[in-house]
Amino acid sequence: MVRVILLQSLLAGILALTTCSSNPPAIPPARESTTKLQAAAVAFSHAQPDSPRVDYFNASVRPLLEKQCQPCHFKGGKVYAQLPFDSPKTIRELGTRLFSRIKDENEQARIRTFLAQAPDSTTSSTGRLDR
Repeated sequence: MVRVILLQSLLAGILALTTCSSNPPAIPPARESTTKLQAAAVAFSHAQPDSPRVDYFNASVRPLLEKQCQPCHFKGGKVYAQLPFDSPKTIRELGTRLFSRIKDENEQARIRTFLAQAPDSTTSSTGRLDR
């Protein structure tokens, strides 16, 4: 009995849609604005240039590396081509081997926090931001 009622309701809805195709039903304003808001939120999330992971690298890890490993591992340095420390990818590959030079526990903790984060998809093969 319930199936018959559901089937009748479905058929009535389809019939109403096909007979009124020249005048489509209006979308209620609340639903329309919700849809637009969701689309805007998705567009905004994809438009942000930096991700939190890269921001953490640039804000917390890179400055300590610049302090301890400059000039050799940064642009113009003699080993920059082999081990560029401005690249998150290089730091991930080296991992805790960096601690042979970085002894301070607080600095090691910052690097461990970065290493614990999932690799970032916004970086290119060189590890620099794609823009």
